[in-house]
Amino acid sequence: MAQQAPLYIIASPRPRVGKTLIARLMIEFLRVGGRAVAGYDLDPRDPVLAGRFPELVSALDISETRGQMALFDRLIANSSRTVVIDLGYAQFDTFFAVMTEIGFVREAKRRGIEPVILFVSDTAPATARTYTALRSGLPTTTFVPVHNESVSVMFEKKDFPSSRPEFGVILVPRLSAIVRGVVDRPSFSFGDYMSGDRPGGPTEIHSWIANIFTEFRELELRLLMGKLNASLGGGTTRPREVRRER
Repeated sequence: MAQQAPLYIIASPRPRVGKTLIARLMIEFLRVGGRAVAGYDLDPRDPVLAGRFPELVSALDISETRGQMALFDRLIANSSRTVVIDLGYAQFDTFFAVMTEIGFVREAKRRGIEPVILFVSDTAPATARTYTALRSGLPTTTFVPVHNESVSVMFEKKDFPSSRPEFGVILVPRLSAIVRGVVDRPSFSFGDYMSGDRPGGPTEIHSWIANIFTEFRELELRLLMGKLNASLGGGTTRPREVRRER
């Protein structure tokens, strides 16, 4: 069986829910781990992610056929690198309509690419309905909900079930306003911060980044365990739970 490279699609049908922040975190998590990574920013009006990582992230407009072809052709060709997509809410419907129409998931898996949709939740009833419809339309695709506490402290687990129970929910804890201002600076790097010296011990930012990186690491472990088990012809197994300090 070919080694599958994840394709992480950070998605939500709503604006201002922290998609770009989560995409930033994922890219820096992969870079800290020494992984080959590429990214695509699908917000043509304000490609913030591409501005953060100009050497890694390409901005593409998929509102027209040419841009759609360019994106999906590149995704198929990127089997050796982990790819992160920041899917702007304005392009949400278009992206998934094209993805379904061209049978992208089947072709991607055939080429050793594993699409994983990190769906950012919120409290709007329409968002839960969209999540249900999207999962129904892409039944063989892995879905993992993301709960950003800066958007809402409430999360209805029953409205956003992951593809498999062991995936659970990725939690992005709320940051204080002052710390969030530091994180949002154009020059701030999560990876550089984690590798720097902290004479006074762990800070709020350090603990926040460490918790999210742990969430990503556990997700990748579960993806790997699922693929290993599938290659052995077994059913779904759950890796041992890791106690998390919040």
